[in-house]
Amino acid sequence: MILADTSVVIDFLRTADAKLRHLIVTNSAAVCGVTRAEVLHGARDPLHRQRLVIALNMFHSLSIPDTLWDRAGDNLAALRTAGVTVPFADVIITTLAIKNDVELWAHDTQFVLVQQVLPRLKLFQEPP
Repeated sequence: MILADTSVVIDFLRTADAKLRHLIVTNSAAVCGVTRAEVLHGARDPLHRQRLVIALNMFHSLSIPDTLWDRAGDNLAALRTAGVTVPFADVIITTLAIKNDVELWAHDTQFVLVQQVLPRLKLFQEPP
């Protein structure tokens, strides 16, 4: 299993790329509630929302346990101390990936900076 960031889901929704679909299926890609909320936030109308839900349901779901929040706060503090600023949602997704010992699949480059501060973060590398 790999944990997909919102950037991957949005790229898939925009392109319907067969390569991305294949990677989603073969790697048992999952999303968490943060990603679902971020994607659904972009719904333009009820029909568009329905299409987004159908696409999101292609992914497995990885729940965020209550015990994650303290770790997320610690990770936010570590990043701040190191001078790395990233969106709150990305730190939650990062923390969830670390806690579950799964690779994080993202198209955003800031996760490379996050990994320098939080070396337990594993980043999924898309094959060529």
